Parts: sequence; C-alpha cells; structure tokens
Amino acid sequence: RVFEVEAGLNSARTSYFHQSIGGYHAAKPRRIQQLFDYQITKNNVRVLNMLNVKYVIQSDEKGEKIPLANPAANGNAWFVEKVKYVKSADEEMKALDSLDTKNEVVLNSLVNDYKGATTIAKDSTAMINLVDYQPNHLKYVSNNSKNGFGVFSEMYYKNGWIATIDGKEAPIYNVNYVLRGLEIPAGKHTIEFKFEPQVVKTRSSIALISSIGMFLLIGAGVYYETKKEKKA
Repeated sequence: RVFEVEAGLNSARTSYFHQSIGGYHAAKPRRIQQLFDYQITKNNVRVLNMLNVKYVIQSDEKGEKIPLANPAANGNAWFVEKVKYVKSADEEMKALDSLDTKNEVVLNSLVNDYKGATTIAKDSTAMINLVDYQPNHLKYVSNNSKNGFGVFSEMYYKNGWIATIDGKEAPIYNVNYVLRGLEIPAGKHTIEFKFEPQVVKTRSSIALISSIGMFLLIGAGVYYETKKEKKA
C-alpha cells in the first residue's frame, strides 16, 4: 500500500493510482480513523508495517512529491510467535504503541473467543502468500511445519466475511485493533476469505424466484394464447 503523509487518509489521488490505507471515500470506518488518530499521526512505523505500507509519499524542500520505499513492510500476511491478551479496546490500542507487529499480535479477549497459547512456535521458512486478490475474495497459500497463528493485512469486518482453510470454515479473529487473524494448522494449506453477506444471498434467491415466476407467467400466457388461436 501507499501512504501520502500530508494528505493523511483523504488522498483521492493516492487511492486512484495506488492501493492506499484510507481508501477513496471521505467517510472512514471508525476503527481505521481511530488507528490513524492515535498511532499513524504519531509516526508509529510498526503500525504502517502491519498495514503493509510499502511506499510513503512526502514532499521535498521544493514541494515536489517524492516516494520513499519502506523495506520493513510486513507483507500481505505473516505468522507470529506471541499472542498478547487485553480486555478492552483502549488496552488494545495502547498495546500498539510498542507492539512488534512482525512477531506479536494483540487480541481483545472480550470480543474474541480465542483459547490458544500465548507463545507459538514457528520455523524460519513459515510463510503465507497472497495468490489471488479480488475485493470480495482473497486466496492465500500457507506453509508451516507447526500449528501457527496468521495475521492478514486486511480490515476486520465480522458481517459477511467467511474464512475457509482447505474448504473448511474457520473463525476470524479481530487482532491488532483493525486486522484479521486465523489459527492455521501445520502443513501446506489454501486459505480463502469470501464476502458473502446473508442479505445478498437472500436478495439473489428472491431475484431468482421472481425471474422463474415471470418466465412461468409468460410461458403460460403464450400457451393459452396459442391454444385460443387454434380453437378459433
């Protein structure tokens, strides 16, 4: 992603040309706005890393925009070694002040039903790669010799998002205040996130039934009209 410092979360230009951390719309999700106000404005680079900010755009002395590469960006997803429990949103935000986002994750136990260990072993070759991206469907491949906990640099939103590991549904945890987390078993796996809200399914079913009903009525009308003409 790209972050333009002077524009903050409201750069339409950045969103037009790049993947930005704020998006195009002026109205932001409350949590990303809070993250910006309490962490990003304080130049917390580790938070930018967990948001996978690869380039930061700043102005030089002449006012010209210059891109600065950030080689420390965490990537699209990664395994962590330690889970830190907190008991409120305020504690979760405060924990981000010093959180090593590459190796640690903070989790609010009041809104997550996670019962795993706080210390998690991982091998040096453990990885999670994004192999296909669409706004409503993301596909990853993971490989780890041990059971692990993965963090995904995507906004957590509980309504409609479904995660599967090799086709089997898995719970999505809200971690690091705004991101998604998953327990991932040892071995090589295919992980998918799909946005399938119930309201869309219901609307699609209603539309399908309505279409079928319309075609049946049209068919019945044609049949009776044809039958009427034959009798005449």
